[in-house]
Amino acid sequence: MTIQQDKYTYEPFAQTAEYLAVNAAIVRGWVDVMMQKGTKQVERLLDVATGVGTMLELFAENAPKQWDNLSAVCVDMSAEALKLASARLSRVVSDLELIHSKAEEMNLPEKSVDVVVWGNGIHYLDPKGQEQALAAIKRALKPGGWFCFNSAFYAESRPPETLPFYLLQVRKAVAYLRSMGIQRQEREGRAEASNFLPRAHYEELLKRLGFTIEEVKEVPARVYKTAWEQISSFHQYAAGALHGYQPDAAVEAMRQAVGPALEAHGQKDENNNLYIQRNWLSVISRLGSQPLPGAQPTG
Repeated sequence: MTIQQDKYTYEPFAQTAEYLAVNAAIVRGWVDVMMQKGTKQVERLLDVATGVGTMLELFAENAPKQWDNLSAVCVDMSAEALKLASARLSRVVSDLELIHSKAEEMNLPEKSVDVVVWGNGIHYLDPKGQEQALAAIKRALKPGGWFCFNSAFYAESRPPETLPFYLLQVRKAVAYLRSMGIQRQEREGRAEASNFLPRAHYEELLKRLGFTIEEVKEVPARVYKTAWEQISSFHQYAAGALHGYQPDAAVEAMRQAVGPALEAHGQKDENNNLYIQRNWLSVISRLGSQPLPGAQPTG
């Protein structure tokens, strides 16, 4: 099994107020659906692409008191990220198992977890990889177990009225690179995270693998300048926007371009601070469950 050995780059965007607020709201929504559908206890949770543990921490903090004795399995392709997560999560779960693996190569015991959470990571895999990962998740889930995921990198994540912001950011970034004498180099392929798949793709994938979708919704969030600069620091995001440029140079160019693009196309909040709306896709599904009579997925 090939696992990325590069030094883990801590993603500060995951600690911004915007990120924490929208993901906390999404997690609360998942917990509410589970409780409404009669889930009395969650004993073991699988956190896919754990990173530093933000999503698992939010789940533990928003779960009802009767779920307090929660044990968890954390899977991530970065050993360094798992170390950071372990230090952070030891206070919120009763037992923690760390697995160094890619999501699509997970090999967990069958029917061993009650809930699977995959926060802001499914978009990094191509459709084949997503299907492999979901097949592994399906094997690990107990009958009737829950699979929850979200993403801010899908086709409908950018409302039409916000597209001028993205277009101008790229134009400004290219102008910055040219002013620095940096030329575009031909590269094969694009970062998978830049290939935004539609909401319908994820719904069809779940149904094909035997999951029942309980709720699908899109959660709007206001994203401000600092957070956009941090999003632009993701190498995959910058490489997707500036395909063919050296990644480090693309990151710096995209960061430099945030301010002018936001000034031109940002909306003002009640305190006159500029932001761009971004939608988060939130999905909660169940393995082998039948919807209640008359129930329909919401969105």
